[in-house]
Amino acid sequence: MPEIGIMPPERGLADLVLAIGDALLFLTTALVLSVTCLCVLLHVRARDAYTRRLLAVLVPLCVQMGTMVTVTYVTRVFPDVAAGADGYAAFTLWVTFVSVFATAAILFSMSRYLVDLLPAAASKKALGRVIISIVVGAFAVLSLFFILNESGGDWGYAMAVTVRYHFFAGSMFMTFLGVASLVYRKRAESWEKESLLTGMIVAFVPLPAVLPIDLLFFRDHPFKIAYLSFSVFVVFLYFFISRQYFHDYGRSKELSLPGKLARSAGISPREAEIARLLAAGKTNREIGETLCISNNTVKTHVKNIYAKLGVRNRVQLFSVCREEAPRRD
Repeated sequence: MPEIGIMPPERGLADLVLAIGDALLFLTTALVLSVTCLCVLLHVRARDAYTRRLLAVLVPLCVQMGTMVTVTYVTRVFPDVAAGADGYAAFTLWVTFVSVFATAAILFSMSRYLVDLLPAAASKKALGRVIISIVVGAFAVLSLFFILNESGGDWGYAMAVTVRYHFFAGSMFMTFLGVASLVYRKRAESWEKESLLTGMIVAFVPLPAVLPIDLLFFRDHPFKIAYLSFSVFVVFLYFFISRQYFHDYGRSKELSLPGKLARSAGISPREAEIARLLAAGKTNREIGETLCISNNTVKTHVKNIYAKLGVRNRVQLFSVCREEAPRRD
C-alpha cells in the first residue's frame, strides 16, 4: 500500500500564494473593467472633459491588466504552448511590447491627469506636460532596450522579465504623483479635484511599503500589489463618477444656464428658461405645459438650444451647465 505523503510546507505556501495572486488579479481586473465600461457609457452620453480624461487613465490600465490575465490563462491552461509550441514566440513578443507600452501609457496619462488637477498656471502645466512626455518616452524606449538586450533573442525570457518586474518598477513612479497630490491637495480649486487628489494620495503614497511583499510572495506571479493601488484609485473614480453624474444630476433643479454662456451662444431668454427645465429633467410635454406652449414649439426650441451650445442630449446640456456654473466650494 503506497504511503500517503504530506505536502511540504514550501509547496503548500507556494500554492496558496499562487491561488491568492490569481484571485486578486481577476478581481482587480474585473473592477477596473466594470468602472471603465461605466465611464464609456457615460462618455457616449455626456461627451465631456471629465469622462474623456478618466478614459485616458482607465483604458491603458485595462489593457495592461487584461494582458496579465491573458498571460496567466495561456501559461496555466495551455502548458504545451508555453513549452514551446509554434506561435508561442510571437505571443511572448506581443505580450512584452503591449505590457511595456501599456505601462508607459498608464504613467503618461496618470501624470498628465495630475498636472491638470494641480492649482498651477497654464504655462507651468504646459511645461509639466512636456517634461512628462520626455520622461515617459525615455522610460518606454529604455525599458524595451534593456529587456530585449537582456533576453538575447529568448522572447519567453523577455516576457518573464516584463511580467515579473517591469510594471512594478514603473508603478513606483506613481509614488511621486501621490506625494505631489499630498502637497497640493489643500489648495485644490474644487471638490472634484480635491477628491481625486485624495484618491492619488491614498492609492500611491503607500506603494514603497508594499515592495517587500511583492519581492517575497509575488515576484514570479503576473499579479503585483501595485494593481491593488490602482484599484483603490479606480474606486475613488467610481465614487467621483457616482456623485458627478448621478447624485448631482438628481439635484439639478438648482442649475440654470449661466448668463455669460447664454449671451455668448446667442441663447434667448425663452431658450434659457427651457434649458433650465431640460436640465431639471422635465420632459418636452411638461415644459410645454409649464410655459403654455405647444409640444412642437418646445421641440424647435430644444433643437436650437442644442445647436447653439454644441450638445446632443440632456446629459451633455447638464454637463455644460454644471461646468460653467460658478463654484460654490
